[in-house]
Amino acid sequence: MISHFPTFPLVLDYGARLLKTWTPDDEGGLLFALRHLSRANEIMLSAPQSTLTEMAAAMVEAAPRLERLELHSQSAEFVLPKSFLGSDVPQLRRLILAGVSLATLHPLLQSATSLVYLVLERIPSAAYFSPDSLVMHIDSMPHLKTLSIGFLSAIPRPGFRTEPFLPPGQTVPVELPALTQLIFRGVSAYIEALLAQIRTPLIQDVDIVLFNQLTLRIPRIRAFIHNLETFRPTRVRIDFAQTSAYIIVSAPQPSESPDISLGVSCVSLDFQVSAMSQISRGLFGLSPSTAALPLPVVEELMLGFHPGELPKGRPEEDIVNPALWRALLSSFQHARTLRVHATLVADLSRTLQLADGTAVVGEGPEPEELLLPELRTIVLLHGDDEDMLAAASEALNALVDGRNRAGRTINVEPRDLNRLSWPSLPARSLSLLPGTKRPRRVTTRKGQAT
Repeated sequence: MISHFPTFPLVLDYGARLLKTWTPDDEGGLLFALRHLSRANEIMLSAPQSTLTEMAAAMVEAAPRLERLELHSQSAEFVLPKSFLGSDVPQLRRLILAGVSLATLHPLLQSATSLVYLVLERIPSAAYFSPDSLVMHIDSMPHLKTLSIGFLSAIPRPGFRTEPFLPPGQTVPVELPALTQLIFRGVSAYIEALLAQIRTPLIQDVDIVLFNQLTLRIPRIRAFIHNLETFRPTRVRIDFAQTSAYIIVSAPQPSESPDISLGVSCVSLDFQVSAMSQISRGLFGLSPSTAALPLPVVEELMLGFHPGELPKGRPEEDIVNPALWRALLSSFQHARTLRVHATLVADLSRTLQLADGTAVVGEGPEPEELLLPELRTIVLLHGDDEDMLAAASEALNALVDGRNRAGRTINVEPRDLNRLSWPSLPARSLSLLPGTKRPRRVTTRKGQAT
């Protein structure tokens, strides 16, 4: 029947919202419609790997009208053939591949010079590509506003380990004049190499999630933030959740700054604290390598905890060594306000008391340099658990009494989380269903091949 219709643009919507399960009739209808790729304007396809493989094999014709392409593998990841769409999509503006990868970035992306939205996520090791290869292709996309890259594994394809992430010699950054959103999931060395090769004068949202690594070095991320001319962060929020921890950096007023979020995927709280201390030190600490890139003084620090995502309370084995908390807090010596979840108060109070020299003898190391010497206000964030609130208040009393006796007065302000408008933890995972502050997914239209 399609052959008898006027040559209107075709919208082939077999996305997850409209088609939950596939039948032989669905597959047959789509295969028939794919004979008319030259008329396709939008293709949204979410299917098992076997179905996607069959459909991709049929999509070898050029698609000169195609503006939107979304492919989502519901099962195993797979790689598209090099002949896909005849490597010719000059009008493509929105490309989302989830669990579906290009055999090589060339040649499909080479023809997609009109891209505005590029999402490549759940990239398997077999389809790993280097940062400089990515930069080479996006350099020809002057309209690109959103770039999202997410790898499945920290281990690249065989043979890739011998290739440097950053080409040797002096690198001239490529300017991405329209880019406003950068999302990344992978190893720190990769994003460091990528940021070294790009300039983003209009960036508004940076969301980076790193795989868990024992050592995290982020000098390029620090330089990237430093080079944001209008961004002067004075507030830091650190969230500890079930499978990851995040540090969110912002200016006093949200309207004054882009959104900068750095996360690390790990489960254990002590690993999370260690990772956040390394990132905080990388962003705000002083060292010979960062002295020339000073960031503004952080005046407000928030330490959030998400009991709704974790078992109630904390088991004994989840108690974090005070040395790890100290390493984290030492990057915020000028903080005047500390917002802290009641669950973390005992750890924080003990760590600060040890530094003050007021802890009970025999419970820790000798007193060290005073932590948070300019602290004047502690905002105690609590929920409905009265026992937790009572324990947190008692733990704070010992700290506050010691500081008050030393002439460093601290005010404590309890705040009920149920009555606060403070935003909840953003959905900081690469997904086709955007989370907080992600561009909204375009409403799909139901198109059927008949």
